[in-house]
Amino acid sequence: MEALYDLPNGDRVRVIDTATVGQSLARVLELFRSGNTEPVFFGDQPRPEGVVITFDQWSEYETLKEDAETDRRMQEITRERLAKARPEDYVPYDDMLREWGLDEEEGGGDKR
Repeated sequence: MEALYDLPNGDRVRVIDTATVGQSLARVLELFRSGNTEPVFFGDQPRPEGVVITFDQWSEYETLKEDAETDRRMQEITRERLAKARPEDYVPYDDMLREWGLDEEEGGGDKR
């Protein structure tokens, strides 16, 4: 069994039933090795419940996920610090550059 499923971004994917994908894993691996690295979506309903991807794709997604988590934590820390900061704690831009041993040109700062 096979069905088409519309993704929220407007793309459409082909969803293959789980039993067929299970029987076809050797063929999927052959396709991956030949350079056809399109993900294989599967499920027992007419919507994707799982996906088979290459190890390289999975590794890239893991890296992106870790980067996104780091960015989220940095945003959270920044918001907390800004919420607790008092105006007298602020450091002028020029002072910050000097403290870091940079001048404006080295810092590449866009002084506004």
